[in-house]
Parts: sequence; structure tokens; C-alpha cells
Amino acid sequence: MTQPPVSGQPEGESAPATPYPGAAPYPGAGPYSASGPYPAAAPYPGPGPYPPALPQNGRAVWSLVLGIASFVLSCGLLTGIPAIILGTQARRAVANGQADNGGLATAGIVLGWVAVGLSVVAIALAAILFPALLAWVGSIPDQQ
Repeated sequence: MTQPPVSGQPEGESAPATPYPGAAPYPGAGPYSASGPYPAAAPYPGPGPYPPALPQNGRAVWSLVLGIASFVLSCGLLTGIPAIILGTQARRAVANGQADNGGLATAGIVLGWVAVGLSVVAIALAAILFPALLAWVGSIPDQQ
């Protein structure tokens, strides 16, 4: 048993010269010819010089790291205050055009201030509640 041709033509018949019977071929160019009715496209230009990248500001990164560490390590005043100082210096560098990562500096400043604020609140609560705790413990009778 033989298979029919892939083109869909019965055996022994050849395919027509044009894709549609009775249609004239496209005037102007033959198949795969380099010359046609349109001119060749201009080549793409080579890559141009890249603009100089602004340096990343290490102080902004450290400000963010210290701001995050103030929450993770629960040492708000020890890392919050340096985060604020470094973040402020980094924002000045961004304003002077020496760096481009002002968002990191702002995040470090915000996290530093939040950590300092929470630390102050915690110290105030401890100062208020600790004497009350001592008074309450002192009022417990000794169990002998």
C-alpha cells in the first residue's frame, strides 16, 4: 500500500506554478531575489556610549541595614541612631548628585526613627511599671 503525496495532489499530477490556479505571479521580483520594488533597509547603528552610572551610596545601604537590625535584634537605640545619622548623610549625597539610592536612605531613616521612638516608649513604660512591680512584689507575704 502506498501513501498519497503530501501536497494533496493525486499521483502523476504536478503542482501548479502559482499557489492559486489562474493567478499571475507577483510582478517585479522572482522568488528569493535580492532586488525588489523596495530598497534595502539601512543597517542598524552600533551601540552608543552608555551614560555613566551614578555610584551607589554605601551609607544608604548601611542605614537600611541598621534600621532593619534595630527591629530584628531589638536594640533600637544602639542601631536606630546610627541609621538616622547615616541615612541623613546619604540623603545629602543624593541631593548633591553623588549617588542614586535615595530610597534606601529614606527607608533607613524611617526605620531608625521608628526604632528610636519604640525604644523611648519601652523605656518610659519600664520606668512607670517597674516601681509598681516592685511595690506589688513587696506586698506579697513571705511564705515560710
